[in-house]
Amino acid sequence: MARSADWERLAMAQGDLKPTWPMPSVKPKFATWSVGGGRPSACTEDNCERWHAGIDLINAPDGSIIVAPEDALVVGIDRGWSEGAKAAFLRTNTGLFLVLGGFKQGSHKQFGITAGQTVRKGDKLGVVLGSYGMIHLETYVADDRKANSVWWKDEPPPEGLLNPANYVERMVGDTVSLVRSQQRHEALKALGFYKGDVNAAWGAASTEALRAVQQALGVEVDGIWGPNTEDAIQRALIEKQGCTADECTADTGDESADNAAGSSDAVSAIGRLGWIVIGGVAIAGVAVGVTLALRERAE
Repeated sequence: MARSADWERLAMAQGDLKPTWPMPSVKPKFATWSVGGGRPSACTEDNCERWHAGIDLINAPDGSIIVAPEDALVVGIDRGWSEGAKAAFLRTNTGLFLVLGGFKQGSHKQFGITAGQTVRKGDKLGVVLGSYGMIHLETYVADDRKANSVWWKDEPPPEGLLNPANYVERMVGDTVSLVRSQQRHEALKALGFYKGDVNAAWGAASTEALRAVQQALGVEVDGIWGPNTEDAIQRALIEKQGCTADECTADTGDESADNAAGSSDAVSAIGRLGWIVIGGVAIAGVAVGVTLALRERAE
């Protein structure tokens, strides 16, 4: 699959610490790596027209209920989309601008949804158009945005566009993946295996550090950041914090101050029971600023 190299430039969307999956009756299925992928689908680098600006939440039957992922203002409803579907635009209380495309035309009316009203997390917004079969989700820094932007092939990412991968993972309680090079560098640096610039592109020094941590953690040493390596690194970070999963569980108070969209590359100010916070790890007296959040795995 062709993919824009600029996807790495997108900060991670934060928003609500535990947003609601927007289709309660649909089993979650999505691909965190689809952001920045070529469009039309299966295009090659030479003939792509644009880049995928979000994540598709797929396998949604006709009429599936769509709900608000978090408390928000309805900026637009029943707005033009594609393939006969419509979209909703929400400005959340946490500073995100959400685009949800895939509504059946006029379906918002049965729930009394109008532009300009406020909705609570879980409120019904409309239903899925069966022929579209999914919800396409995009996340932006809210500011004064009123609609989505197209990410054209020969242009940089639209201003304020955020990567929704971790946001979607938090909807379903999955471990928050380390998908960007910066996140991975921060993790490797926190464990003492990477000495370079965390904002640098992934390179030979990154792979060398990854192979070293794989050796140390007893996973296959192949220099590839696969699921077994990810799991081992996440657990090593918890151990680095010097506490058990239960002891590391956050129980902090006010979440709002650090919840602004895109204010950090990783999730910050986790204050919900069941979430583990790994943050501000001191390496040689310097705060690395790694703030990773993982959902505690069921044993």
